[in-house]
Amino acid sequence: MSTDLDNYKQVQNSISELRTKLHEVNEKKEEWFKRKEDLKKEINDLIKNIKEIKSEKDKKNIELQELKKQRDNYNDQVQELIKKIKKINKEKAKSVKKYNVKIDPSRIQEKINELEKKVEIEVNFEKEKKLMSEINKLKKTYGETSEINKIADKASVIDREIKEARKKADEFHKRIQDISKDSTYDSFMDLSNKITALKKVQEDAFQKFIDHKNEYSKLNMDLKNRLDELNVFKDEINKDLQKQLHNDKQKRMLKEQSKQVEEKMKSKKKLTTEDILKFQGSEE
Repeated sequence: MSTDLDNYKQVQNSISELRTKLHEVNEKKEEWFKRKEDLKKEINDLIKNIKEIKSEKDKKNIELQELKKQRDNYNDQVQELIKKIKKINKEKAKSVKKYNVKIDPSRIQEKINELEKKVEIEVNFEKEKKLMSEINKLKKTYGETSEINKIADKASVIDREIKEARKKADEFHKRIQDISKDSTYDSFMDLSNKITALKKVQEDAFQKFIDHKNEYSKLNMDLKNRLDELNVFKDEINKDLQKQLHNDKQKRMLKEQSKQVEEKMKSKKKLTTEDILKFQGSEE
């Protein structure tokens, strides 16, 4: 019985230690689980931010594509207009050569206007006469070069169109540059790098949670086995105690019966066979 009690106490101590260890491991397990969940929330918030940036960036990319399309359209117009004006300038050069024009027809009217102003203030008759002669020659030349003038007018119109198209193309290009300078790309990359780093930390936290969970399960199983073992010892001890109690009761009964027989003997009463058997049993 002493050995059973010693074993019983030893198992009790072991159970106490296991319960303490189980509590410690469970706390660590829950700490790592909370850490993992906190990191998960933080990562989800960052992913939400990066999705918003990406959505905004996608919108800007669509806008950029449209702006580039408009800019390219105007640049194409410029190229087509340049081809036209080159063709017109060739026609103009042929006409100038044909009429042997020494001065640019676009400058003839300007020259006429300059000379007419001089005539108005000229007081010398001979000089005035000479100026009028030059004006008449220029007017005649201007009339002969009407074809060249028409070509020049066409060229002038196209030149204005080229300038306007270039201006529009430059405006769209400036808007493209302003949007392209947006710093969202740096923010996008910073968030991406942070998410990658946090995911690594989360993986480590999750692994520690799994390790402690496995340790907790093992300790829990050990505790269950120890409790089963304790119950076995408890049953054995109870059996021994019941047996001892029964024996003690039997001894008390026999002692009482022996005492009764002795009393009979002292009083010289007749003993029965049963009395003799009880007395003998108490002596054994």
